Amino acid sequence: RAGHIPTTQFLSLAEAYSEETDASVCADLASNLNGLNSLLRNESFYSRFQAFGRRIFRPIGNRIGWDARSGEGHLDALLRAIILSQLGEFEDREVLDEAARRFSVYLEEPTKIHPDIRGTVLALAAAAGDRPNYDTMWELYRQTFLEEEKVRFLRALSRFSQPQLLTETLEKSMSNEVRVQDTITCLVSVARNRNGLELAWEFLKTNWDEFDRRYGEGGFGLMNVVSIASLFTTDENREDVERFFTDHPAPAAERTIEQSLERIRINIAWLERNRTDLESWFAG
Repeated sequence: RAGHIPTTQFLSLAEAYSEETDASVCADLASNLNGLNSLLRNESFYSRFQAFGRRIFRPIGNRIGWDARSGEGHLDALLRAIILSQLGEFEDREVLDEAARRFSVYLEEPTKIHPDIRGTVLALAAAAGDRPNYDTMWELYRQTFLEEEKVRFLRALSRFSQPQLLTETLEKSMSNEVRVQDTITCLVSVARNRNGLELAWEFLKTNWDEFDRRYGEGGFGLMNVVSIASLFTTDENREDVERFFTDHPAPAAERTIEQSLERIRINIAWLERNRTDLESWFAG
């Protein structure tokens, strides 16, 4: 990221980890590739980057599978959740289809889906889901009394790809159905969805007075809210963010706003420095 070595060198190194078995190593690899995923989401070669990600994680996914085996420990469960989530993030069709199948099983008998992968199943079923899936998940959210389960559903409801469904999630997150602290979870989760960043930012601007009323005094909540702007990668977005917070000062989150603007500038510079080489690398 600092430019000391070419990003393509990192990608070549990452390819060597397709047989990795250590959960902590895979978590670190996933974190770094997710950082690239966020930066490259609007680039012409993004689909080739996704295919690259699938090539790395699919062999590990084939080995670890969906179901726990006898004698496995918590690190195996962690590895399974990481790998399946990453394959879903890179739109692996086989994994998305299996998640949809397991979601159908969950609807019939929730206990048949192990808690270790329940959140993953819900999230991936949503990522490839449609309106009926969306409505079903909201109904399940309303029915459960467990807060941990409610948060799982809210995160899943933020993973749909259709803008209309993501907008509904944002709107419902401000209603009495959702706890005040969980509204932030919804906003941030939608913003991290590559189909939802612009929607989340526009929603934040439109409802700024309410966000400021709810979280402005505490500081921490508002910092999480405004930090979604750091995901942008264009000058146009940077100017919009700068203009908005000039017109709507937020003293409790002033440092986070400055950091977000700096992060956008870093994102823009990184893309300018790497775009041509990455396009050639993926074309090869």
